[in-house]
Amino acid sequence: MALWSSMRAHLGLSCSFLALFAMGCSAGKTDVEGDLDGSSPGDDGFVIDTGGGGDGDFDVPADGTPGPCEGLRCQVKACGGGADTTVTGTVYAPNGTLPLYNVIVYVPNLTPLPLTKGVTCDKCGALASGDPITTALTDYKGNFTLKGVPVGSGIPLVIQLGKWRRQVKITVNECVENKLTDKNLTRLPKNQKEGDMPRIAVTVGGCDRLSCMLPKVGIDASEFGVDGSPAAVHFYSPGGVSGPTGMKDAKVLWDNAAKLKEYDLAVFSCECSERPDTKSATSFAAVDQYLKAGGRIFTTDFQYLWYKNSPDPAMKAVMPIPGGAPSGTNPVTLDTTFTKGKALADWLAFVDKTAAAAYGKVQCDYVFNNFSPADKTKAQVWGHSIGTFGGAGTTDNPRFVTINTPVGKPVEEQCGKAVHLDAHINQTDAIDATFPAGCKSAIKVGEEAFAFFFFDLASCIQKDGEPPKPPPVK
Repeated sequence: MALWSSMRAHLGLSCSFLALFAMGCSAGKTDVEGDLDGSSPGDDGFVIDTGGGGDGDFDVPADGTPGPCEGLRCQVKACGGGADTTVTGTVYAPNGTLPLYNVIVYVPNLTPLPLTKGVTCDKCGALASGDPITTALTDYKGNFTLKGVPVGSGIPLVIQLGKWRRQVKITVNECVENKLTDKNLTRLPKNQKEGDMPRIAVTVGGCDRLSCMLPKVGIDASEFGVDGSPAAVHFYSPGGVSGPTGMKDAKVLWDNAAKLKEYDLAVFSCECSERPDTKSATSFAAVDQYLKAGGRIFTTDFQYLWYKNSPDPAMKAVMPIPGGAPSGTNPVTLDTTFTKGKALADWLAFVDKTAAAAYGKVQCDYVFNNFSPADKTKAQVWGHSIGTFGGAGTTDNPRFVTINTPVGKPVEEQCGKAVHLDAHINQTDAIDATFPAGCKSAIKVGEEAFAFFFFDLASCIQKDGEPPKPPPVK
């Protein structure tokens, strides 16, 4: 502390002088160290390095009051000449090819807390546990930049999107950009051996093969199972629909709020009709409870019934749903006037390199016209197109819609979300007892849109019109 007192008395906390005490900058490449169990946070001050590998260093908060640093904070080095110690890279889906938007990347100072399986009310910033030192979010290209990163080998790095979480260790050289170029390092986990995964329920459908999107985004076949298995993904059949061996009837899931709450999110595939034999008032009440508790559901086409027949008057008031699956015009035009809508359009333009791809347009296998215009105070319309006929009319109607729940509450009180694509995105692949062997087609634009919404569905609830913010640090 004598060093600090002398500096305060004679140098007035001159940053230029303090820089002389920082360790010299050295360039070098970033090395992968393997998997990790830890995590950590930081502040707005800086570190005085007195030498000795961190022992005796001081953490200087923004208010100028010195105190002993703790843990990896002692390895944050002050750089001269405007330099900084940064870590950059790109986060991918488990397949290592699709970059992901709005993923949290951070360096923890403590071991991150275990993630709870099943429904929880996730608040933005709360899941990034372990006292983060520095945090960042990925942009629409999946790119991130962490600043003020601790220096050394075995530095923990956490990559997290909701309950998707990967923890690795890296080597960080001081006062330079440390580029992470190994896609296998910065992708989300393919299986539970690599990291945390949300628990997902899927009801298979005869008309839209949403199940095939899961292997296409890179989830390992070992994680596909049925109710009661240790796999991350459980498949259910809504009666007479083929799929993985051993599936239970979808009513086991749909009629039981407690069973639904075992899952972080659920994908309900189109059944080719409304099929009142597979759903009842009990089913609609259970799904309503699930959504209000923080559940997330993904639906297409005839699965609009979960909103049309909801027992919650606020949900039913979101938009008129004539239904019946009349045709809508294809492609769907994206709304780029709000932050995340623009991010979706930019992301699709970045990941889809086909000559036919037009900015802000999504070509689906088939587009429907089930929804009339929505109450924009209760729903976010991401995409729209003109109806050709049917009860919804020939107006410009919603095609891609998200609804935060409980409906109409302030965002701070909302925990759940529903995503509906009024379309079919995969009418060609085969889903049977050999699943996922029949998922052979390449990812199309409509399926890419599914991938964006599927991963965004796992993120914390926020106002989609505002830029996402990284978790705070101390």
